Amino acid sequence: MLLTALPMLLWCLGLIDNAALDYTYAGAGCFAAGIAYIFSMVTAIAGLAFAERLHRHRWCRTLGYIQLAAGVLLVYSLRSYATITLPPLFLSTVLYLVGVGWREKRDCEQQ
Repeated sequence: MLLTALPMLLWCLGLIDNAALDYTYAGAGCFAAGIAYIFSMVTAIAGLAFAERLHRHRWCRTLGYIQLAAGVLLVYSLRSYATITLPPLFLSTVLYLVGVGWREKRDCEQQ
């Protein structure tokens, strides 16, 4: 998530001018997608910080769900730009949620 967030943030910010010309809210959607990528950096850092703390997995999973919901809400405002800006966000978020869920399940079985 950390590796894809910064390049995708810069790319989304670069698309704002072109997207604003094509659709009414696509420019604002590209800006919001950039903010979602910033939030994905926060989510990834929280996941790394709380990886060894068993009682914090729920917080990491909650941040992942918030990020996934924000991405789904952005699909309408981005329209066709969603196909080129959001797949890395969705893929990394789903992998993050699977990893956190697997880690939580493994840690519960060890206790």
